[in-house]
Amino acid sequence: MKLRQLEAMRAVVARGTTTHAADLLGLTQSAVSRLVMQLEAELGVGVFERRHGRLLLTPEGQHVFDIAQRVLDGVDQLGATARDVRTLRSGALRIISMPALALGLLPDTIGRVLRSYPDVKIAVDVGWRPDLEQGIAMGRYDLGLATLPVSQEGTDIEPLCAADAVCALPPGHALASRAEVTPEDLAGVSFISIDPRTMLRFRTDELFGRAGVRRTLAIEAQSSLMACALVTRGLGVAIVHPFIAATFGSQVVARPFKPALRLEYGLMFPSGRRRSLLAQVFVEWFREDVTGISAPENGDHADSE
Repeated sequence: MKLRQLEAMRAVVARGTTTHAADLLGLTQSAVSRLVMQLEAELGVGVFERRHGRLLLTPEGQHVFDIAQRVLDGVDQLGATARDVRTLRSGALRIISMPALALGLLPDTIGRVLRSYPDVKIAVDVGWRPDLEQGIAMGRYDLGLATLPVSQEGTDIEPLCAADAVCALPPGHALASRAEVTPEDLAGVSFISIDPRTMLRFRTDELFGRAGVRRTLAIEAQSSLMACALVTRGLGVAIVHPFIAATFGSQVVARPFKPALRLEYGLMFPSGRRRSLLAQVFVEWFREDVTGISAPENGDHADSE
């Protein structure tokens, strides 16, 4: 049994004759008649009977037609869904990101995509490095966003951008007038660390260790976002992602940190999986949106005083 036979039956039911059904399907009248006869032969029952020049369903044909209609409706829905996916009128994207990157990098692109394609769905989960690595490798997410390096079997990594960490200071802090801040400047200063599971924390501790500078480790915050929130309360200073400091505007003074603490960011994808059209569009626009973040070295961040 072929779908074309069911389509022929539906057209005859709708138009009443094989001639009119042929016009609807773009076939010849003989082709429609042949499709109907093939269907009846395969089913072993008469589907139509002729009355007053019109073809009407037999009781058996009505039963067959009810089932066929459900099948054809499903095929029509499948075709409509495929068209919607091709034109991004539907679709879903699952993203997982490390906390600071989710807040600092993703919102603009998510907003841009949803303004252009309001019917798609985007889900964003926040997790730490093991969550990202496992989630992407197992295919639970379409893409991930992390601070590099990442090494996980079953995961493809693509560099995204790079930026230098900044020193976040409360407005009016003694160091806020400096053009840049060094590890030596922070000796004995109340310092807000971030979660030890982050690459930023590892790199920061390593840098201060090499410099032989002891900080006053007053508070440990879960992320750069929380660290900056604490900075706004005058509870200490922190080394954070530059795009996180920027979200706090005048509440935080962001100063270049020397020697430069360069952070590289990357996209993670499940290996061997073809990316959906929605994922392709998102990645393309995401790269455009983060272009301004990458710089060869610490620039002069806007004065937030």
